[in-house]
Amino acid sequence: MKNYKRIDKEEIKKDKNRNFRERIWFIKYWANFIKTHSDEEWSRGQAILINSQLQSARDFYKNRKVKININSKIN
Repeated sequence: MKNYKRIDKEEIKKDKNRNFRERIWFIKYWANFIKTHSDEEWSRGQAILINSQLQSARDFYKNRKVKININSKIN
């Protein structure tokens, strides 16, 4: 017989409640940040984030090609 982990409904409720509170806090934090910072400052931050995501994607595919080439030589 398989061992199943018992689901604690109260623990799930607590996690959902905590998650909801964290989301509300972040929405309020971000709205306040946008209100209190200039468009230029906000845009610079977004550019840094977007550019780093693009660089990560480039690095991922670059490294993936290397791994594929290495594996194809072994086979």
